[in-house]
Amino acid sequence: EACRGFGRVIGVDFGLVVPDEAKTLREGAVRPWQTKSFKECQDDLAKYAKKRRIPLDVAFKDLEEKHRHWVLEGEPEWVSWRKSWPGVWYGARRFFKWLETKAYKMHIRVLLSKYRAYTECVQCLGMRLKPDAQLWKLDGRSIHDLMLLPIQKNGEFFNNLALPAPLDEATDLLLGEIRTRLRYLCDVGLGYLTLDRQSRTLSGGEVQRINLTTALGTSLVNTLFVLDEPSIGLHPRDMGRVIGVMQRLRDAGNTLVVVEHDPQIMFAADRILDMGPGPGERGGEIVFFGAPEKLKAETSLTGEYLSGRKRAAAHKVLPRSRSFLEVLGAAEHNLKNLDLRIPLERLVCVTGVSGSGKSTLMQDVLYPALRKAKGKPTESPGAHRALRGADKVSDVVFVDQSPIGKTTRSNPASYVGAFEEIRNLFSKAPASKERGYTRGTFSFNSGNGRCPTCSGCGFEHVEMQFLSDVYLRCPDCDGRRYRGEILEVKLDGKSIADVLEMTVSDAARFFRKSDEVQARLAPLIDVGLEYLRLGQPVPTLSGGEAQRLKLAGHLADADDSAEKLFLFDEPTTGLHFDDVAKLLRAFRQLLAAGH
Repeated sequence: EACRGFGRVIGVDFGLVVPDEAKTLREGAVRPWQTKSFKECQDDLAKYAKKRRIPLDVAFKDLEEKHRHWVLEGEPEWVSWRKSWPGVWYGARRFFKWLETKAYKMHIRVLLSKYRAYTECVQCLGMRLKPDAQLWKLDGRSIHDLMLLPIQKNGEFFNNLALPAPLDEATDLLLGEIRTRLRYLCDVGLGYLTLDRQSRTLSGGEVQRINLTTALGTSLVNTLFVLDEPSIGLHPRDMGRVIGVMQRLRDAGNTLVVVEHDPQIMFAADRILDMGPGPGERGGEIVFFGAPEKLKAETSLTGEYLSGRKRAAAHKVLPRSRSFLEVLGAAEHNLKNLDLRIPLERLVCVTGVSGSGKSTLMQDVLYPALRKAKGKPTESPGAHRALRGADKVSDVVFVDQSPIGKTTRSNPASYVGAFEEIRNLFSKAPASKERGYTRGTFSFNSGNGRCPTCSGCGFEHVEMQFLSDVYLRCPDCDGRRYRGEILEVKLDGKSIADVLEMTVSDAARFFRKSDEVQARLAPLIDVGLEYLRLGQPVPTLSGGEAQRLKLAGHLADADDSAEKLFLFDEPTTGLHFDDVAKLLRAFRQLLAAGH
């Protein structure tokens, strides 16, 4: 009941309250008390620590355990009854409890969110069940014991389970289903996962394969399966298993249509359909249709790469790196006490079979540990002994495929700062000067130039209670976002609404005389997004496009001298060989800037 079956509760994370344990209490080890608002708490700490003879000039990590407990947990209430101890030291925990009574104030809620994290429930110790539910045993094991076993071991347990009569007949169907489902999970190479593993901690490849087992387990025939890049996040070793699963689905009388860039799956197909010849506006034609082997002889981009006539990357040998970032004793999930040394100013690739711990090492250990070292809000880092060399990078940036934002106002042009320069040019047009229009007039986020009916969105949002929301084109501006008189201002015959409809490559040609616009659009072209429209809402981008747009955003700001550590989670997902070549060129630009 304490965690309502989640196994975790949200509470104050003392790792965030004391982010740098090398600091002393006097230097401000307890972070929330270093602001003007709570300076008196820091003063109270100094006052009570002197009374209780607790050193203020020893690093927090070197304090005795009882002294650290005193700082965070405070003193029990009865202490104040003793005449010699006037007043009670409340400690960090009671300070946060007091803050929660003020949570009706917005700024307090924001402050609390910075120091909160999920921790294991102390009542059930992460088991999610009441003690009564643990009393029932199957061949000596409780339900939680089975949840902690890897799927492969679970499969062996249920295969060898022999129940006495009449239970054997009553549970025959049930055991058959359990055995079949566990076998499917082992077939696609997920036997190492435990059943209690949270789905949010799974890698992309693991989620893909679980979806595949769902299809397999249906035993459907005469069905069309449409798979969108089943190879995402898969190591070549696992690809064979997935191809085996797909061939079994086909042999059962089903049809599979697979969108894919991986050569292993391409060559395993019976027929291949190559779309092209280029991206976006230049695409939409069938370049080739036939047996995969024959594609190699074609002159299409895909054929050029498959035959080896073109290559994505030229290898370049660099001198040995002189500075390193070190993670010692990483032991989260299935990591076995690893020591890792990452050379800086290099492109470093972490690889290995699916589920070997790559994402755990990067996302759960390295990224939060570095964020914590920089004093930024983060979830608790995964188990590790120490992090060295954090001072050698100014910041850490994690670039994954999560959506950039939910607002439909955000678009590629505004994301890389090009739209600001374009608005500048429109405000300098003769018609704008006559009418007194400024740069703000051409904004669709604010100001009086945008269409008042749709507030510059271009469409109206209709909430449907139980269905997906509907977006209808605005009847007043017909989706063009601006008032009629604003669209009368033109540059070379194009209004600002016409510019937003242009693709990035068209806009680069149109604004060829403006160095500022060119410089801002260049990163989008560098990462292969020249086919996007300037005004395309960011939420409509695919995962791979969102990730490359984030990369373009960093390339646009790459000229700042700060040396950042970029962590990319499978940046080649959904990319053609030619896009991978562009991506590697973009990476080299970041390396050249010292990242």
